[in-house]
Amino acid sequence: MKRSAVFIGLSVGLLLTLLNALDYFHLIRVLSFEFYAAGVGLLFMILGIWAGIKLSGSKKQPITSKVSIENGKKINLSDRELDVLVELNNGLSNQEIADKLFVSLNTVKTHISNLYLKLHAKRRTQALAKAKELRIVE
Repeated sequence: MKRSAVFIGLSVGLLLTLLNALDYFHLIRVLSFEFYAAGVGLLFMILGIWAGIKLSGSKKQPITSKVSIENGKKINLSDRELDVLVELNNGLSNQEIADKLFVSLNTVKTHISNLYLKLHAKRRTQALAKAKELRIVE
């Protein structure tokens, strides 16, 4: 009894596997163009992602400004205000400065406001011109 149940189970399993294989081969013959097109599309997608990463991954040279800490201390600039002034001189926006210095946007705005007061400026360009005039940044 056990042998016949095992034999019947194996026979049914084998027949089902054979039927699925035949269905699969029929599907491949009928849909061969679709599988080919999907394979080519997948290949070009992978190639495009790789090329995009390689081409856009170019390292930009950071713009660096020389800062005179001594001249900055003469008008009571804090270290963080000097950092913000250097990044302003590098042309970064407030958000970019916040991201680079790991502080909030409001903190950067506060430092810039303090820089305006200490440099007697009303705008960013005036503050940078005054800092260059005082030789705080180059």
